[in-house]
Amino acid sequence: MDLIDVFCEWFEGEFDNWTQASSNPSKWSHIFISHKKIGKRKYLTKSRYNFAKEPYREQEVSIEFENGLIIVHNPICNMVFESNANHFYGESQNGCEYKGKPFHSQAKLFKREYHTWDRGYWESSTGFFVFEKRL
Repeated sequence: MDLIDVFCEWFEGEFDNWTQASSNPSKWSHIFISHKKIGKRKYLTKSRYNFAKEPYREQEVSIEFENGLIIVHNPICNMVFESNANHFYGESQNGCEYKGKPFHSQAKLFKREYHTWDRGYWESSTGFFVFEKRL
């Protein structure tokens, strides 16, 4: 299986951070993330809080393999991933902005987990959100 195919297999699915959120609810919001395949290497991604019916973020992303790196193209800022021993590590490209404010994102994708940390516009956390794959 090609590296990009492994990435896409791990990326597709539904995730949540219940374990993390329930261990410290004042620090971590309970969030659901879904990455639904809508085409060849294209996904509809949604993020929503457990108390909300509608997502707070919804976007289409496409995934490409370029020069040994995996690029997740999205409307806010592209993420560039490289393969490590047991996971993929990614960061947003330099110079990203969201609504006029600097934006930086990091992510780690494992077979059964997806870790994200957005900084800048949201100022959301002091570390990685840890999402476990449910489907």
